[in-house]
Amino acid sequence: MKIAILFPGIGYHCDKPLLYYSGKLAAQHEYEVIKVSYKNLSRSIPEAYADAYAQTETFLENINWNQYEAILFISKSIGTIIAAAYAQKHDIHCRNVYYTPLAQTFDFAPQSGIVFHGTKDSWVETDIIKKKCQEHHLPLHIVESTTHSLELQADNDSASSCMKSTVLQNLHILSNVMELTEQYIAYGVYYRPLHADELNRELFRNFIRHQNVVKCRRKEDDKWVIKDAPFIDDWSEDDYQFLIKCLKNTVRTGGFVYAAFCSHSSGDLLKGFVSVEPTLFGGAQGYLDLSSIHVSEDMRGKGIGKSLFLAAKNWAKKKGGRKLYLSAHSAVETQAFYKAMGCVEAQEYDQHHVEQEPYDCQLECPLA
Repeated sequence: MKIAILFPGIGYHCDKPLLYYSGKLAAQHEYEVIKVSYKNLSRSIPEAYADAYAQTETFLENINWNQYEAILFISKSIGTIIAAAYAQKHDIHCRNVYYTPLAQTFDFAPQSGIVFHGTKDSWVETDIIKKKCQEHHLPLHIVESTTHSLELQADNDSASSCMKSTVLQNLHILSNVMELTEQYIAYGVYYRPLHADELNRELFRNFIRHQNVVKCRRKEDDKWVIKDAPFIDDWSEDDYQFLIKCLKNTVRTGGFVYAAFCSHSSGDLLKGFVSVEPTLFGGAQGYLDLSSIHVSEDMRGKGIGKSLFLAAKNWAKKKGGRKLYLSAHSAVETQAFYKAMGCVEAQEYDQHHVEQEPYDCQLECPLA
């Protein structure tokens, strides 16, 4: 048996988007869903916390926690304080989704989970959340320019077309947040940057590169064709050592290495990673090189590749790039993924990549 508890915020009830849809996802993955509710809370955090916590104790007093094999707390705003405090007091071992936590949440040694924070959250500063998440080893998803509701704020004086654009952007943000939430609920997947000192062979002990390739996309006489080219793609020990050396160099030179981990009883397991090099090239194209992106064979088809790719795009855009450049594996299924991500044939080929991997497809992806 599995149970998920939803802890709302002040004025952000369980029928609001973040909690409504995450609750639906939990139910879809066979969790019994319990929605906590509060009444007549003050806008003062200390007063509201005391009152909300007392109401929560009453609300959950009849639950026999020992009968559940999996416990998930999904919380928002002041609800993140309540969730962390309740788990600590009752010694409940649970996984957590923390939406827009407050600084006080971290006073209760929050348990494992993922955190979402908007950089325009007026309730807490981004630097505080970054520091607290680092101290407690909590993976943090920063949603740029969003409020305490993880939404872009529309200007009431804006033209109707601009307001419509903001609504569509907010739906896109919500969709991305829910994809990350579902991956965590369903598979225990979370994301974080990798550091040079943790890049070693042991990190890849449960990573399965294996890919059974049947058909490939190739360019012949300026036309793209699909050809039979059966082979099994895998990495030798030398390949792993070379990969580790390259990823370390990417980190040390200021590039981006970002990974997907799966929570497991034997420890958190690396199941996907992406890397982007730090140096612009290609003149007016403004390319940044997406030098690698891989998902372990046992975790493919779960949205991990998409999440890694979007993280790479966001980083590259902040870095000042106009497009991602990819020297991409030509297998048809790999090419289908890149097409779904918005990649097209590169306007300018990088000769170094062409010489290294002549059968790769040279692609680009706009960052606008």
